Amino acid sequence: MAAVSALVGKLFTSKASHGMWVRFEQGDDVSEILARVGLLKEAAESVGTIEFVRVLPKGRLVTRGHPFGSVEHGMRVMLLRSPVSGWIVEVNERLRGRPELINEDPYGEGWIAVLRPINYEEDARYFGEVAK
Repeated sequence: MAAVSALVGKLFTSKASHGMWVRFEQGDDVSEILARVGLLKEAAESVGTIEFVRVLPKGRLVTRGHPFGSVEHGMRVMLLRSPVSGWIVEVNERLRGRPELINEDPYGEGWIAVLRPINYEEDARYFGEVAK
């Protein structure tokens, strides 16, 4: 666990996720590490005002670099590629009624999902820290 403690609380992007960010967080259990993910501000701006968000449901296993959802603006659709491999443990339900939260507050209220990573040591090899 020592390696991930250096990652907790920092915002990262991944070469495998194409426009996504990840922030590692301590779970309720001290030994549990979770990964909150969202769309980078620049990626959200490139799509335009997001009108619709689709995300796989809680309980699904996702793989680093593979789609777990999409965002839409008009005829434009952008796939959301996971920056980490793991289980979806939470989906931001507020995005159903207010998908534009991703544009308004991409690193805060506009987060998309929380994952329980299965191999964060491997995933971390692809990270670069984000300057907001």
